[in-house]
Amino acid sequence: MQIALDKGDRKLLIWVGIVLLLVIMAFLFYSSQGERDSGVPSSYSAEASGAKAAYLFLEEEGYRVERWERSPKELPNEPRNSVLVLAGSFRPPDKEEKNALEQFLKRGGKILASGYSASYFLPRTDLLFEYIPGAVWREYAPLILSPLTRGGPIKMSPTSYWANPAPDQIVHYAHEGKGIVVSYKVGQGEVIWWGANTPLTNAGIKESGNLELLLNSLGNSKDVRILWDEFFHSYQVESINYFVLPPIWSGLAQCGLVFLALLLTYSRRNAPVRPLNEPSRLSPLEFVHTLGGLYRRAKSTRTALEILYNRFRFLLSRRLGLRGDTVSTDLVRAARNRLDYGDPDLEKVFQEVETNLKEPDLSEDKALNLTQRLSHHAHNMKLILLEGQENISHDRQQGFGPRAQ
Repeated sequence: MQIALDKGDRKLLIWVGIVLLLVIMAFLFYSSQGERDSGVPSSYSAEASGAKAAYLFLEEEGYRVERWERSPKELPNEPRNSVLVLAGSFRPPDKEEKNALEQFLKRGGKILASGYSASYFLPRTDLLFEYIPGAVWREYAPLILSPLTRGGPIKMSPTSYWANPAPDQIVHYAHEGKGIVVSYKVGQGEVIWWGANTPLTNAGIKESGNLELLLNSLGNSKDVRILWDEFFHSYQVESINYFVLPPIWSGLAQCGLVFLALLLTYSRRNAPVRPLNEPSRLSPLEFVHTLGGLYRRAKSTRTALEILYNRFRFLLSRRLGLRGDTVSTDLVRAARNRLDYGDPDLEKVFQEVETNLKEPDLSEDKALNLTQRLSHHAHNMKLILLEGQENISHDRQQGFGPRAQ
């Protein structure tokens, strides 16, 4: 059994198929995006760039490590012997949060930060962003002997550098004269900065020297309270801004798409059906457009004006009962006496047309102006009334071809 579909149904099915194809492609694209490494060193992430291995290692070794998922404004008031790990935080703090981090340092806390984003959190930074980090980790030897360099060389691919350290800022490892591991005091606390997250990531912690750098940076003491920040790894929004989350607006967009499809389907089936109004191929306007295009391509502006002028003279002479070769002044005088047509522009337009027909380079604007004025006079003297009625009646009769001249 075959189902016959009209032209409108076929178009609807084609558009529905296109929309479904676009939706499927979008889902495939976002799915492939989701399978890529996020690059966030979260303690929850088991990806290569994640930090779950480091976090679990610290837990198993008996360190007092915990995930900090609250605002910096809620950090301990007595931060001595506490370390806050700000690894690769991608959401910058507001003014109050940054002030809270500085107060945490001044009261004796320690912050271990990494990457260029640390410049948004820490005071007194001078960081340079590396737009194209090396694809292969390089080994860096200690620049000085210090508690941070006891593990020896480390492996890292820096994503940023410390440009010009202050006198009280110590560079422990460097790349071509620019710091990649730096420490300095802030009040009673201390800041330790790395040029990349590599030493604490799941992929980088196994490299020689990287785990030692992490433990040395944390204090290498199991009495230290380690606060592993997850607050700046997540979206923190108020209830009034809940709809800015990507899953929410994505779901709303899909609902809107379904509603639009239902609306179009309903209107397609229930809207009033009206026949398509197709213009007649015998329309005089189509003939005018075609003829005008021919004149324009042939650059025959003067010829077009001459044809219209001769037509106007023929209609006026026929209306007045005069010969076709009657001079213009006699035609104007007869129109004034017999038709009581006293428009002074009639004589002027006759003179201007006859003058311009002698010009070899007649402009389109001038020809259009003269044509409009001739048509105006023809309409006022009702010269085209019979011609118009003939064309209209001819167009409305179906099955007739063009009239023979």
